[in-house]
Amino acid sequence: MNHRSTDIFAVVAITLVAAVLALLVPPDIALIRILTLPLVLVLPGYALTAALLPNRSLGVAERLMFSLGLSLAVVILGGLALNWTPFGLRAISWAVLLAGITLAASVVALVRRRGQSISAPGWLRVGNVGLTLRQGLLLGLAAAIVCGAVAVSIIGAERQPYAGFTQLWILPARGANAEKAVSLGVSNMESAAMEYRLAVTMDGKVVKEWPSIDLNPNEKWEATLVLTPTGSAGIAGVEADLYRVEAPTTIYRHVVLWLGT
Repeated sequence: MNHRSTDIFAVVAITLVAAVLALLVPPDIALIRILTLPLVLVLPGYALTAALLPNRSLGVAERLMFSLGLSLAVVILGGLALNWTPFGLRAISWAVLLAGITLAASVVALVRRRGQSISAPGWLRVGNVGLTLRQGLLLGLAAAIVCGAVAVSIIGAERQPYAGFTQLWILPARGANAEKAVSLGVSNMESAAMEYRLAVTMDGKVVKEWPSIDLNPNEKWEATLVLTPTGSAGIAGVEADLYRVEAPTTIYRHVVLWLGT
């Protein structure tokens, strides 16, 4: 193993572990969330920094600053991109996106380090003012973060088609059958009457569907669903997906409840 690239191999290993944890372990476990934080805050930025500056000319403080800053930029711009895809802002889509960017940048960093022998000189001049490579990257990083934050705020506001909002919840039911039933509810806080479709899945299989739920503004709908055991032991995940009738393939609200079986 090339000792000059030990840090990159460590980044690859940690990325793979964090991605597997994010994909396979329920996200409501606090310890798992903590273990996956490097994939959000450090690893993408570190790999991109190594790919952009393969000669390792940065100091520890500078590399840490670049890692955090670039990771933040990736999260902002990545969230903006995922928000426009059918996958949405979910743990799985985040894990795939961040791990993919980190691994791709790590490969580029490894290739460039093996062929890098000369430090990059100053690369941009405007009049009598010279900017070094580091200064240029800092300016570009700051611009990317600012533009990404502005774009997220503007597009987030534009994508909300109604003045209000819709609430969806799923809770353990009360009473004798509490361990085998859940309580579902939808509240229309929009400014207009809404028609919804609600689908409930358990362990990936649809167990109940309400094809049409009509609610006027400020109206609420509730139901209790008795679950049929699937035969699997341990923790069962019950998911509720709410759709607007005018957008039947786009999930409007999504909630998850984990039950012991």
